[in-house]
Amino acid sequence: MRSLSIDASSWESAQGLAGALSSFKPKLSGDDRSGYRVVVALNGSDRHVVAVLDVIESYVTNRNDGPARLELDGRTYTLAAAPEPG
Repeated sequence: MRSLSIDASSWESAQGLAGALSSFKPKLSGDDRSGYRVVVALNGSDRHVVAVLDVIESYVTNRNDGPARLELDGRTYTLAAAPEPG
């Protein structure tokens, strides 16, 4: 099964992200030494992937503490906050 992994800089950040993604049943792993990771299983539909990414973007935007690093299908991505409307 495909999954999307998000690296978190702290336990608090990982918990916050997991809370934001709670409807997708995320799993938390890691420790202070190796870092923390939030993993969401993907059901295969593009809609599901986009919904997960939308939640992450919203979390990053509201947190206002830098971008999120993601891993999907063996590739690493950086998801920045949504631009302010202007």
